[in-house]
Amino acid sequence: MSSPRIAIATCATHPDHKVDDDLLREALRERGCEARAVAWDDEAVDWSGFDLCLVRSTWDYHEKHREFLAWAERVEAATALQNPAGLIAWNSDKTYLRELAAGGVRTVPTVWVDPASPAALDALLAGEGWEEAVVKPVVDLGAHNLRRVRRGESSGALGDALRRGGAMVQPFLPSVENQGELSLIYIAGTLSHVVRKQPAEGDFRVQEIWGGTMSRAEASQVEVELAEQALAQLREIPLYARVDLVQDPEGEPCLIELELIEPNLYLTQNPAAAQALADAALLRIDVDA
Repeated sequence: MSSPRIAIATCATHPDHKVDDDLLREALRERGCEARAVAWDDEAVDWSGFDLCLVRSTWDYHEKHREFLAWAERVEAATALQNPAGLIAWNSDKTYLRELAAGGVRTVPTVWVDPASPAALDALLAGEGWEEAVVKPVVDLGAHNLRRVRRGESSGALGDALRRGGAMVQPFLPSVENQGELSLIYIAGTLSHVVRKQPAEGDFRVQEIWGGTMSRAEASQVEVELAEQALAQLREIPLYARVDLVQDPEGEPCLIELELIEPNLYLTQNPAAAQALADAALLRIDVDA
């Protein structure tokens, strides 16, 4: 039997932040696999030549959203794809949070704004009783197009988001500045490790590209229960998932993101995580293909 050929789908940008990919590739090679990084939008790639495609650092998909979703469907028709195309499509639009909230998952309060019926942002904030908020496009990643606004000083923020499609408005949570986010990383449905992501001084964005830092952490039972309640809403167990939690003004955890497409899994924080992910990935190869 030939060695499994595995593509680790990435992007041509952000070359300095792909440590997860390197660790996963090495773990797969230790298991006798031929694993290599491939830019998802490289038109020269024959995806049928791989036994498995792992979507990892496709960190520009939000700029080519429709093309990315079409790509995922094509790859899934040609080989095994993880996470699957349907899960990727669902998770790529942040309105999935509305579905989770409807299912009883405690999420950050959100007002959804449709491009066809835009609202005046100051009036929206006044109606919700929010002095400060964050505005995001529903298709985005890495806080690239997120705006923090105050009532009366919100000029252009909502319009900018709506030009990218639908928008979402959430209250600004002070805990994000001083506590950051708690990320619970799951591999094949099992909690692997937990990290706390904190923003740089004077910022509120926790991503590394904005100067954020992360460290190993522990989750409370309440936080684990919330994360697993969110995952239980899915129709299938994802190969990998990152559940991002923040603390609301009452001190209760709430879901801010459920990341199923290209999350940093912070594999450096748990030496065994890359090995576990490689083992779980190999079980997703269609042996009958």
